[in-house]
Amino acid sequence: MRIRREGSLALLCTRKFVTVFVVGMFIFLSSVVFINKVNAEVFKATAYCSCEKCCDKDPSDELYGITASGKRARWGTVAVDRRVIKLGSRLRIKGFPDTIFRAEDVGSAIKGNRIDVWFPSHREALKFGVQKIVVHRVRNG
Repeated sequence: MRIRREGSLALLCTRKFVTVFVVGMFIFLSSVVFINKVNAEVFKATAYCSCEKCCDKDPSDELYGITASGKRARWGTVAVDRRVIKLGSRLRIKGFPDTIFRAEDVGSAIKGNRIDVWFPSHREALKFGVQKIVVHRVRNG
């Protein structure tokens, strides 16, 4: 009888160990995969449009609406500090699940973990205001 209890106890301890080990490995591997696939940071976000108030360019200026990368600003364009995010980087911004943003512009006030989201109108940019948002860098490929 005593041998049977000790055998059962050993089997129970082995099962618990295996369960803890498997769960631990799952958590470890999930975190490694998650960290490698997603590079997320919190940014202070503001908004801008192509108007004279936001960009200091008159609509008659040939560079009106043109970003630092030479492209015309459009939905999905963001201004970044190029020391933090390289121009051309693709980004996902929490709250905009259907858009992959592209870092195509810079701004004199955009320093560090700040991002400026382009909107088609000044009214929409004002409505966005200032927010803290989570930005995920999207890897190519």
